[in-house]
Amino acid sequence: MSVQEGVTVLLPVSKVETGLLERAFTCVQKQTHERLEILLVLNGADEPTRACAQRLCGGDERAWMIEIERAQLAGALNVGLSEARYELVARMDADDACDLERVERQVEAMRARPAVAALGTGYRVVGPGGGNLGVVTPPADPDEARWRLLISNPFAHGSMMLRRSAVLAVGGYDETFDRAQDYELWSRLSMRGRRSGVCALPQVLYTLTRAEESRAFGATPMQGAHAARVMARAWDALPRGRAAPVLDAIASMAERGHVEPARRQIEEHMRAEGASMVDLLAWLWGSWTSPGSHLRAFDAARAARVREVGRELRGAGVSAVWVWGAGRHTDWLLSHADDLGVPVVGIVDDELAGQERFGYRVESPAAISAGEHVLLSSDWHEEAMWASSQAHRQRGVRVWRIYCKVGEPGEGEGRSAA
Repeated sequence: MSVQEGVTVLLPVSKVETGLLERAFTCVQKQTHERLEILLVLNGADEPTRACAQRLCGGDERAWMIEIERAQLAGALNVGLSEARYELVARMDADDACDLERVERQVEAMRARPAVAALGTGYRVVGPGGGNLGVVTPPADPDEARWRLLISNPFAHGSMMLRRSAVLAVGGYDETFDRAQDYELWSRLSMRGRRSGVCALPQVLYTLTRAEESRAFGATPMQGAHAARVMARAWDALPRGRAAPVLDAIASMAERGHVEPARRQIEEHMRAEGASMVDLLAWLWGSWTSPGSHLRAFDAARAARVREVGRELRGAGVSAVWVWGAGRHTDWLLSHADDLGVPVVGIVDDELAGQERFGYRVESPAAISAGEHVLLSSDWHEEAMWASSQAHRQRGVRVWRIYCKVGEPGEGEGRSAA
């Protein structure tokens, strides 16, 4: 039996409810990967938090704590990195939780991918009362993450495992950032290219707690200001690029009927060649030309439809379902898996079969066996997908629709057909 690789779990602690700190510490203690150093760095902790941290460390010989005078997260993390005993450093936030196999899975992935400098996981977002607010699956491919970081930070800071030498080689966390320290570091690592990739495991292994449900997926004004600094610096460093390689995609988006395939074409170009200012502008323009499905009101209505379809599936005795379509709607649908309430077997798509999307290997629709169930996943193209599914319906695949209602014109068969 091989000796486990040591991991330092770095847990910065400021002022936090002691019950939450105990929960986070217990998640670390009970990891299936047992060769751990648990390092608590107190920065701005009040007396109840300090007493709780001391008690927790006293009960586990693997744990110890440092206290710094200045209450600043980036500084606390840099101290922790400099004091860490091991090369692999797993972050953990004091008010969050994680699955017990999280560290073990990340160690395996980091060992297999030596060019990865920072590795996160998929994560669920919960409100202050523990209610589920959604699931986020960050990019699993460092080349995709490199251009995604130009427009947002998809990673949960506490879910990340860092390669200590790679992070210290770029100077650690930037202590001029009072917020968005993680975003700044991921951006800086990614700008080094394939030498220091940033990505995530697709499995949901971390739980991010939001103090305010209204800001579950948003930023405070201060966070927004610091994130803007990160994006502005990254944009300034982009080459201008040429429009010719993405001209066909731009033309398709101008027709308004082929936005998703065109956006995927630009994404593949940026993944393979690296992003330029022209590429980014074309991709953002494609977002602007497509419908505003990101609006909260539309999102809430769409989630309600998914819950209704989920009830119908369960009422029909469906225990698992395929998803047809590998675009943004499916990304959204997977993040609302709790609304659907039926396990997803996998993803099928005519154009993207063989690729990895959202943690699944995309299959051809032909992979669905007769008698199995598949849910069409598109808001704009459901009608075309329904037509494409005819041959599979005829061979016994049960095809379900989200947005068609029973009795709508042209759909005498209702929402599902044998």
